[in-house]
Amino acid sequence: MMYPDTVNPEMMEEERLAVLQKYEILDTPPDGSFDRITRLAAQLFDVPVSIVSLVDSDRIWFKSKQGLEISEIPRDPGLCSSAIISNEIYIVEDARKDPRTLANPLVAGEFGLQFYSGVPLRTREGFNLGTLCIIDREPREISASEKDILKTLGELVMNQIELQIEARKAVRHHHKILNTTAHDLKNPVAIMPLLADLIMDNKHNPAAIDDISKQIKDAGRRMAKTINDLLETAMEESGEIHLRLKAFDLSKLLKGVVESNRALARKKDQKIRFETKTTCKVYADHRRLTEVFYNIVNNAVKFSLPQTEVRVSLFEKEGMAVVRIEDEGPGLTKDDLNNLFRRFTSLSARPTGGETSSGLGLSIAREIVEAHDGQIYAESEGSEKGTCFTIQLPLAREQD
Repeated sequence: MMYPDTVNPEMMEEERLAVLQKYEILDTPPDGSFDRITRLAAQLFDVPVSIVSLVDSDRIWFKSKQGLEISEIPRDPGLCSSAIISNEIYIVEDARKDPRTLANPLVAGEFGLQFYSGVPLRTREGFNLGTLCIIDREPREISASEKDILKTLGELVMNQIELQIEARKAVRHHHKILNTTAHDLKNPVAIMPLLADLIMDNKHNPAAIDDISKQIKDAGRRMAKTINDLLETAMEESGEIHLRLKAFDLSKLLKGVVESNRALARKKDQKIRFETKTTCKVYADHRRLTEVFYNIVNNAVKFSLPQTEVRVSLFEKEGMAVVRIEDEGPGLTKDDLNNLFRRFTSLSARPTGGETSSGLGLSIAREIVEAHDGQIYAESEGSEKGTCFTIQLPLAREQD
């Protein structure tokens, strides 16, 4: 990696080290895919030593090595450190006569290095992580064709490094999908025992049973939809949220979410109220927004004490549909507000009825809202002063 005259080399080195850390390859176990390349390099060039090295801040660590027992050496003085400064092959044909290496302990010491050739391992961003190098204890020359072979082997090493980081990203993406699905299934599963209790309490009230049955049916549909979406997502390679957009009345969606949470609110002796004077047509993914609003309304009920009220309101403002979800619960501290939308975050408040929370819901809600070009934020005056969530979504245009 050549340092331009206008760029501070120390800053460039900090960026290079940050990229090296991103690849998560330092201090990883031996890997046959790299060992095969160093073994092939030693055979092709007939040298006793070949190494895949990575240049850290204070050391040179060997991901793969042939002909050496040690796993790392200090960075200074180091031939690999010099090799990564250039984007070309670094060659020392006779170290005893080369002024760059006369004082190098590998040359003057027992190891007796006399020949070195290293090709930088260059990332897509243009940073050199380390080298693929070959070493001999006798002086020698390297031909143009041999340089090409060494470059090709270096590209194979870098391709393997890139493949491994992509594989790790894929594993994390699959974990994210499973965590998201588990969260989406948890709410409808948790509410079903409550609804079953309500049926037993109202077995002589046909109207109440009809209403509860509708809620059970709705919860079942949401679970089936979540499972179907998981099967579809398993075939996708991208980590982005995919939206199925259509125009619909946001007020009807919110009314359904409020009705779905009435059973839990009633069990906790809470009131839940929906207020709107508009329909607010949006062009959005109906199921995804249902997840968002259900999660926030359900949290408001779970985290609030008995004999309190949850208010859901809808209005229009400057071309946006604005939804406010207010509760009289424990409120949020400054630390809570700073960490609110991070994944797996534990907040200071706890559910008041023994319910559980994975810490995933709000991070997922923000991803979905932002995918709709909307905004979500929370406000609270502090402990025991309640919380208000505000979600803003673009109104549908007339042609939508």
